[in-house]
Amino acid sequence: MIYGSGLRADLVLPDGSSIPNGDHVPPYAVVNAGILHEFKLQGDPKPVTVRFDIVNLFDTIYQIRNGSGVGVFAPQFGMRRGFFVGISQKL
Repeated sequence: MIYGSGLRADLVLPDGSSIPNGDHVPPYAVVNAGILHEFKLQGDPKPVTVRFDIVNLFDTIYQIRNGSGVGVFAPQFGMRRGFFVGISQKL
């Protein structure tokens, strides 16, 4: 699990002016999961590892930054759900 407390952001006042670092984006929590298994192939002393990972298991949409601040012009969102498979062998 990854938890982010929210990056600092500018607080925009009703008159259009802003206060630097006067606010923050909402906190977020992302759950990741993975499983792996080692297979010993016949005649090969080195095991083969197969793994399967899911990033952002519950497909949570979360904002990392809102685009306010000096030199930041676009909001950025976290990664959506992703599935990854890997195969490796020890040397």
